[in-house]
Amino acid sequence: MSLENIINALNLGPLSLLRRRAVESIDEAMRLGASFADLRYFRARTMAVSSTESREVVNNYGVSEGHALRVLVNGSWGYYTTSESSVGAGAAREAFKSASGQGNVRVYELRPLRDRVEVKVRRPLAEDPAEVMRELRRIREQVRAQEPRVKSITVNYSQVEYDKGYWSSDGRDLELRYSISRVSLTAVAREGDVVASAYASKSTYLGYALEVFDVNELIDLLLRRLRSQLKGVTVRPGQYQVVLSPDVSGVFVHEALGHLAEADIAVDGILGKLRGRRVAADFVNVSDSPQLDDPMAIGITPYDDEGVRGREVKIIEGGVMRELMNDRSYAASLGEEPTGNGRAEDFRSSVVVRMRNTYFKPGDMSLEELLEGVKDGFLMESVMGGQTSNDGTFQFGIQEGYRVVNGEVREPIRGAGIAGYTIETIGNIDGVSRDFKVWPGVCGKAGQSVFVGTGGPYVRVSKMKVG
Repeated sequence: MSLENIINALNLGPLSLLRRRAVESIDEAMRLGASFADLRYFRARTMAVSSTESREVVNNYGVSEGHALRVLVNGSWGYYTTSESSVGAGAAREAFKSASGQGNVRVYELRPLRDRVEVKVRRPLAEDPAEVMRELRRIREQVRAQEPRVKSITVNYSQVEYDKGYWSSDGRDLELRYSISRVSLTAVAREGDVVASAYASKSTYLGYALEVFDVNELIDLLLRRLRSQLKGVTVRPGQYQVVLSPDVSGVFVHEALGHLAEADIAVDGILGKLRGRRVAADFVNVSDSPQLDDPMAIGITPYDDEGVRGREVKIIEGGVMRELMNDRSYAASLGEEPTGNGRAEDFRSSVVVRMRNTYFKPGDMSLEELLEGVKDGFLMESVMGGQTSNDGTFQFGIQEGYRVVNGEVREPIRGAGIAGYTIETIGNIDGVSRDFKVWPGVCGKAGQSVFVGTGGPYVRVSKMKVG
């Protein structure tokens, strides 16, 4: 049956003209002998503005638009991409000719579905870069006025409005509209021989970030991190009890665990071998979800870039390694249902398995109870930089942390980091708080960047390397 017959032609959405061309290209690919075909439409309207002492500049103010046609031919993918406003005749033949590979690709096919999703905003996005620049300048001047030790300050704002369409030979007919906006502050301060740098940002899918959030809170956060570093003490390297804040536990669970649970890494990695086995205490739960009720859960993915409706992936449930994140191809290979984790940066990029919002689930302890159990250790509030490896080793820099002695939070630290082995660290978690908070981020993989959310509660680790 052709896609034209699968899709109900009545009550067409805003992308109706594009849909018709998509239908024609997909039907042509199937007539040529493809076993599966899909087409992605992508449009991003971007504004990016930056303010520093030396310059104020509009970094990006324009539209990126295009299509990606993908065909499965004898078990290998073929691709055709174009930045034209619609897919032209001959696209299917070009995609067909490009098909190459080992001929072992399979695709999980879905039931026909039509849907339109628009994520509503609370505050309209900015229209005039000049107005945004004035606000960034005010923020920069406010930071300077509140902390004279600041030597340089950069304030960035960006917003992207997305319009996406997806059509496939198995009858998926989807439209998605949403936006992401972000404000970030980076500063360097100096007192004597001590130099400190700090970073603070907030992002949201709810509209204009400079109005969705209280900018004064963001400034206070930046200054707190700078000041704690300026008066912080160095750390004697060793094994310590450590309490990770939602910011740090979220980055840890994303970088050190989440990537290992992506099917393209997990099938030959350490987590693939641990499925069904206990890796942590029964109060440790880790999930990846397409949507969370938090303004900074910017990994929002009601449908992924393969037309799969997103669902929660329970990576660790009750301390047991359970599920992997996958796309249509890995779902078919593993004999499982797709999870909605197939994502691409834009129409020029291929779909790969990616996280969305990855987090520890809350426990039943308070932060005070977690700290009471720490005799000699640290409270780590915020990370800055780090790296992980596929063998499960990780290390992260800490931009804000505090010494904890007999449950009392004491002096700040500086120049510290945490390191370890993912499975060992997960197994050393001995307390999880009731708190829950999400932090936004940008994740890089396979040369692509996508928005993600990370977070969770406060997590106590009985033993972790600090240095």
